[in-house]
Amino acid sequence: MVRMLVCAGLLLGSVALAQPAALRMVSNEFPPYVGQELPQQGYYPALVRRVLALQGLALELQFEPPARAHASVLAGRYDAAFPMVRSAERERDFVFSEPLLWVRSYLYVRADSPIRGLQDLNGRRSCHLQHSRQPQPVQQLVEDGLIRVERVAQIGQCFDMLVRGRVDFLALGDYAGVAGMRQLGATGETLRRLEPPLAQGSLHLVWPRRDPQSGARAAAFNKGLAQLRQQGEVSALERALLPALPSQPDSKPLNKALGRGR
Repeated sequence: MVRMLVCAGLLLGSVALAQPAALRMVSNEFPPYVGQELPQQGYYPALVRRVLALQGLALELQFEPPARAHASVLAGRYDAAFPMVRSAERERDFVFSEPLLWVRSYLYVRADSPIRGLQDLNGRRSCHLQHSRQPQPVQQLVEDGLIRVERVAQIGQCFDMLVRGRVDFLALGDYAGVAGMRQLGATGETLRRLEPPLAQGSLHLVWPRRDPQSGARAAAFNKGLAQLRQQGEVSALERALLPALPSQPDSKPLNKALGRGR
C-alpha cells in the first residue's frame, strides 16, 4: 500500500513537472480582438498562445480595464500586456514586439451627422477606451484640446453612446468598427463609416523595460511569430477569429503576410 502511494505521488509529481511554465499577461475587453467570451478569447490571445507554445511556455491571461492594465504591467504585476499601439511616449516604458496585426482606422458617425471628415471634428465629442490613444491625426486634435473624449471600459459602450447621440463620432480600427456595427445591428440608415481611412497602424505585445528579461523575451517572441507567419498559422487565426472586412478593390491588404485583411 505504501509503495502504491509512493508511486502515485511520483506520478503526480511528474505530471506537475510536465506542465509548461506560464507567463502572466494582462489585456482588456476589446472585441473582436480580445474578450473573455470570444472563441479562444479572441485573435490576440490565440496568437500569443501559439507563439509561446513554440517556446514551451503557457499563457496565464488576466483581464483588467485599460488604465489599470497599463499601470499593472508597469508595476511588475504582469510579465507583458497586449494589444498596444506604438508611440514614442510608450517606447520609453515598454519593449514592443513585431506587429501582431495592422489595421486601418476610420471615422464612424450617425447616418444623419453633418461630419464629413477630419475638418469637421473641432469641438466635437468622441469616445474611446480608458488610457488608450485614438488614431492619428485624431489623437493630435485630442492633445490640442479641440476634441472632448468620453472614456469607457469597453468599446461597445462607445457605439451605444454614438447611437444615442451622446458623442458625435468614433475613430476606430476597421475590425473593431465592423464588429461594433454588427453587434448593434447597425445599417447604413443608422451609422456610417467615412472614407478615406484616417491612418493605418499596428498593434503589439509589450514588455516593461524595467524588467531585465524583457529584451530576451521580446526577441524569442518575435522569432516564434515570424515562424508562424511563414507556416500560415497567423493567416489561419485571422480568418477564423476576426470578422471579414468589406472589400475595397482600390486598397492593398495591410496584412499581406497574414493572407487577408487591412
